[in-house]
Amino acid sequence: MAPKRSAGGGSKAASKSPPSIRKILVTAGEGQTGRLLIDLLATDDTYRSRFESLTALVFSEEAKSLLQEYEDVQVIVYDPNNQEALVDAMSEIDTCMLIPPARKDKAKITRTLLEAAKEAKTVVNLIFLSTAGCDFAESDKQPRIREFIQLETLAMQPKSDSSSGDTGHSTCIVRAGFYAENLLLYTKQAQGEGKLPIPIDSDHKFAPVALGDVIQVLAHALTSVGPHGLGDEVRGEILVVTGPMMTAGPELAQAASQALGVKMEFESISEEEAKKILNSAQGEDVDEAEKEYLLEYYSLVREGKTNYVSNAPMMAFFGNRGQEPPDFFKTYSVRTFLQLQIFSHLALVIGYSLTHIVQSEFKPKKRRTAKNGGGGGESSAPKKPPSRPSARGKGGAQKKKEAAIEDDANFDMEDDEGEEH
Repeated sequence: MAPKRSAGGGSKAASKSPPSIRKILVTAGEGQTGRLLIDLLATDDTYRSRFESLTALVFSEEAKSLLQEYEDVQVIVYDPNNQEALVDAMSEIDTCMLIPPARKDKAKITRTLLEAAKEAKTVVNLIFLSTAGCDFAESDKQPRIREFIQLETLAMQPKSDSSSGDTGHSTCIVRAGFYAENLLLYTKQAQGEGKLPIPIDSDHKFAPVALGDVIQVLAHALTSVGPHGLGDEVRGEILVVTGPMMTAGPELAQAASQALGVKMEFESISEEEAKKILNSAQGEDVDEAEKEYLLEYYSLVREGKTNYVSNAPMMAFFGNRGQEPPDFFKTYSVRTFLQLQIFSHLALVIGYSLTHIVQSEFKPKKRRTAKNGGGGGESSAPKKPPSRPSARGKGGAQKKKEAAIEDDANFDMEDDEGEEH
């Protein structure tokens, strides 16, 4: 059962950070996760009524253009050499969605942002996006994944540091699992082969999660309200969000075949073969740190460290377990399937490099903002990429989901830059 909420979206008790004054900052706003979260917050009336202002932090001047369609969203550029500007930016907000960028220096950037938040002393609510499996990763085998444990620790530290003022008074860690959207890769090399080559065996399992489900959990946490800031159902929690079904490679291929009407087969490849693909021309846009991360995730799967599901957040907040692989694939028409050329090497890019593939190749058509008439009835609902359907089942979010499924092939072929998990 979803938690009981007042009309303002939170508990009835007086809050340290009520919707009427809540000011949210989303870091890595140009990345796939950041952009979709900003889109939901800025265009869905259910969430839009739960905060006063929304700011996006991006990592280049060029990235600002990716968010210019959102008239109500302020965009600022990260400057590691201007700590004063960062502190000033943090001083203007009370809620931070900290998404580490997909860069080799993400740990350094995270520390810099957290230091600025501590110095500002105003960031009451701090939500950190981590990765599922970091607690099972080993420093000598999966250092890129394991470092998220250190980053989580940094995010939680302000709570016990009196010099940080209000910063970190209300925290939440969200560990997101393997994004199911990574099954939708664009690869000319594998076009027409109908293969899913992954460096795991046919009996190794993991639970892919739809990015849309992760976005909904993040949006719920960001806009939840409780006496101390965030809602009591998320405050102080570590929320692990995976898909609802453990699947092996052959099962994923079967689900895709059934949903899309195109035969696909799983192919088990070695880690060396995966490295060759990542080091080929098709992986040239993937940062070296990301390549390491991807290969480490495969090793977690092979070691049996991904044999679990965690649907508690979805069940508690939205009353469902999230999208299963067949449902996920059904949100894509055959036309979209052919456009994205899912006949591709899954081994190329997973996790962080989702942005390099999905966001750089396909940009959703321009969406409406609250100022120009968006977010109203079904006819005015902005078109969404099918990877981010709403899990609410009612209201504006559901209408946007239906609109996305009906128009799931409407994409513009444009180049963007991006990030992330």
